Amino acid sequence: MNSDANKKQAIHKDQQNHSHSCCGDCCDHNHTTNLEGDCAHYLESQTINSKEMSFLMELVQCSNLPVSRFIMSSSIEKEARIVSLAPVYINDTGDSMETVKEIRTVLFELEKKGLISLNYEIPLQGYDYTQHTKSALFSYFQETVNEGKRNPGFLFDTAEIELGSIALTEFGERISENIESFA
Repeated sequence: MNSDANKKQAIHKDQQNHSHSCCGDCCDHNHTTNLEGDCAHYLESQTINSKEMSFLMELVQCSNLPVSRFIMSSSIEKEARIVSLAPVYINDTGDSMETVKEIRTVLFELEKKGLISLNYEIPLQGYDYTQHTKSALFSYFQETVNEGKRNPGFLFDTAEIELGSIALTEFGERISENIESFA
């Protein structure tokens, strides 16, 4: 069996014996070995592409990674806030929008598969977020918001960055262990 098939089998094997809480209107439920259950959906076998695999392995090595989101807010209407870009994971202060969006897609997919969690309420303790706060992309975002301020009636006049963390879920930890055993 090829490496990708082994990884898919490891993921599918682990999915058959786990419990989780779904987002949305679905109930808490367990999946049995034969995938029986009353819930409206079943977990289907998932594949992990090479970019997702690479990010998971990086997360396994570090246990947590930094993430941020770019927000436009208003100095006039305190409740007015818009998330403009999230999640933002930056490897290098010079990362382009294209690079950040590529990683963003990977993070969305890993989160959708239940392998990672993104939390903007718990930044990493003692981590220097300079790569995010001093990045070319955040500077560009600030410039864009400042340009908008010049327009009369422009409500979103403040560029903010919220700092957070990325962690493996319990399911993500089990999958990563299975993947490592096939590597």
